[in-house]
Amino acid sequence: MNVIDTLITLADVRGSLDLRCQFQGDWALDHDQEASGIAPYHIVLAGECRVELPDGRRLKLTAGDILVLPSGTRHLLLSRGERVTASSPRRETGGLLTVQRFGDGVELDLLCGRFLYQRDSLLFSALPDHLLIATQALDSGDALPALVTLLRNEADANHAGGQFMVNALTSALFTLVLRAHLLQSPHHEGTLALLSDKRVGRAWQAMLDDPAHEWTIDALAERASMSRATFMRAFGKLSGSSPWTLLTQVRMQKAYGLLSRTQSGLSDIAAQVGYQSQAAFSKVFKDTYGMAPGQLRRSLDG
Repeated sequence: MNVIDTLITLADVRGSLDLRCQFQGDWALDHDQEASGIAPYHIVLAGECRVELPDGRRLKLTAGDILVLPSGTRHLLLSRGERVTASSPRRETGGLLTVQRFGDGVELDLLCGRFLYQRDSLLFSALPDHLLIATQALDSGDALPALVTLLRNEADANHAGGQFMVNALTSALFTLVLRAHLLQSPHHEGTLALLSDKRVGRAWQAMLDDPAHEWTIDALAERASMSRATFMRAFGKLSGSSPWTLLTQVRMQKAYGLLSRTQSGLSDIAAQVGYQSQAAFSKVFKDTYGMAPGQLRRSLDG
């Protein structure tokens, strides 16, 4: 797998499509800060609206736009007309998706859902507070507009298995949104910035491919075809962290996934992520997540 594939896998990204929003007139809808591990998204099928972020920034969304808030940032959706006090729309059930309505017409048509991911994800922590992708500006052969059309058709048709289908499609939706974002907005610092340097990127890929390996600076510098000092300077400048800090984060994310998806014993998981001592592994894990590995597994089972 390449770096992006590995980071998505470590983040355990899943998607859900939850609501159809059809609004008319002047309205405002507040969205609270989400819990860690939840990234809401909005897809504009038709019409226009505005979004206000907590720091006062305003975004304009038009047909074809996709807005993702990786850290679950609180935001206010607004009609393009007169500003009004936020209120609750009426809800209609019976179709594949619950429909939220303001007014009786459809000036704005949205699909809304969430991406769920492992908290403290390296990938999501490297993303800005919002991603805004204008699908109409993408190349004609880009898969993202076609996927949005498929999502809309499934939501409209309400066929058997429709909910499973749209949730599966939203996992692909995240990957395509991320791909478009990286093309439009290259990262200059953080884990994604490591991709911009082919030599440092080779070392980063090696760490992701085999986090349990006993990596040394000399071995990583050799992967990057750099001297030890040059490698450390380049890695730190691009990532803002040391190789050991990122390697520990990768190991802990992999351990979190193994705890949540397998029944492997703690000593086996410790070995799989590069720790010969279960006690040492448990200490680092607790420092990272605030609870011991066994406690986390019990909390997930409960």
